[in-house]
Amino acid sequence: MSSPESPFAGELFEALKGMAEVLNLKSTDYALIGGLGLAIRGPLRSTRDVDLLLTVNQIDLPPLLDDLKERGFSLDVLDCIRQWRDDHLLEIYFGQIRVDWLKANLPIFQEILRRAKWEDIDGNSIRVGDAESLIILKLIAFRPRDQEDIRGILGANSAALDLDWVREEWAKLEKLDPSRTEAFEQLVEQFYQS
Repeated sequence: MSSPESPFAGELFEALKGMAEVLNLKSTDYALIGGLGLAIRGPLRSTRDVDLLLTVNQIDLPPLLDDLKERGFSLDVLDCIRQWRDDHLLEIYFGQIRVDWLKANLPIFQEILRRAKWEDIDGNSIRVGDAESLIILKLIAFRPRDQEDIRGILGANSAALDLDWVREEWAKLEKLDPSRTEAFEQLVEQFYQS
């Protein structure tokens, strides 16, 4: 899968690979999401960070962070513990590459982790959010880039998605912005109706 223009090359891929090795070793429940998740489930697009949805028990966090430090990740263990507890987000660096953690503290996030699938990415086993889950995350964020990403996922997976699941899960979150439902259905029409 790697080529010079592939996101699965260079320092970005080294960050993903190192992170996945530690998470797998520690039996951490995680899913690759964001631009790299999109590259697996939809079209390739430029990205300079690694986004992960995960759940880590507070007691397991310090040794996990210590292992990441040993693998070359830049972080302050005590600061990371505080951020994870208080903000449910974490930013870790591998050289110039930022790795963002999002705590799976909502029911939909737990469902996304349940649906994640193992993928072989250049000989590395990495759990990746499925296409439907990425659509839900893109509906939650819904910036112009996210709308383009939804379009890309729909196009790359035409007639292969469980849109009923997406609609059912989004209905639970729709109060965030009901207008997104109509926008999503308009995108769906482009790929799912003749």
